[in-house]
Amino acid sequence: MSVKKLLCMAGLLVLPGLALGQRRIHNPTQLWPELQGELALQNNSYLWLSAQNQRAAESRYNNGTFDYVLRAGYERFWSEQWSWGITGRYAATSAGDSFTPELLLRHRSRLLGLTLGQRLSLEYALQGGVARNLGATRLRLDAERIITVGNIALRPRVAWEGGLNLRLQPPDDQPEERTIDQGRLRAEVGIRLSDHFDLTPYFARQTDFTVTQFQFDADGNITSGGRTNIVSPIIGLDVRFTLFQDKQPFERIQLPTQH
Repeated sequence: MSVKKLLCMAGLLVLPGLALGQRRIHNPTQLWPELQGELALQNNSYLWLSAQNQRAAESRYNNGTFDYVLRAGYERFWSEQWSWGITGRYAATSAGDSFTPELLLRHRSRLLGLTLGQRLSLEYALQGGVARNLGATRLRLDAERIITVGNIALRPRVAWEGGLNLRLQPPDDQPEERTIDQGRLRAEVGIRLSDHFDLTPYFARQTDFTVTQFQFDADGNITSGGRTNIVSPIIGLDVRFTLFQDKQPFERIQLPTQH
């Protein structure tokens, strides 16, 4: 058999797997309302907590979910450009409960009337049951601008976040690793109605990048598996109440609309 025929046969075997491996799954739109409480302290630092509900309709890929996420955090600015913080996230989901502590570093700068932000974090998810504990690093890049309209401040903002799971040893059922495990693009308009009250409606598009083993039917044909992108549209609304250490509002470096 000639080399050309061998290459053709190899291509016929590989191409279906590659095409299927790059398939895209679209989930129904999810609703993520979130209630936030924020305490501004005198030393340019904040204590905050939030409660979020993540609701997804039933689809061919899931039975519908109604998940709860509780977060709490502390963040302190040591200059106008730099801040650091710690957070904790408890999630009660259909897949099980988890608690995730996180350490973050944030930088902000100004360019052409825009505020540019970079947020880098390390986290470690402690998951119950048979699920593996998992470390991850996340990078968020965003740009926002504050527009004053009368007594109201509008904060249009675009953000992209990429998450990478840190695995010292890949699982046996995932021999290949994706460079980025999750990506999220978010567009929003923060509405500051007063020193104490903010509304932030947003739309996001989340993509989970997975690699799973191929599944075959009785005839040996590939039915699923490989490199798959799971896309989930998200509509959210963050409602934030801000209190002050001495009860009266004071000048401070404000936190972004997205913690």
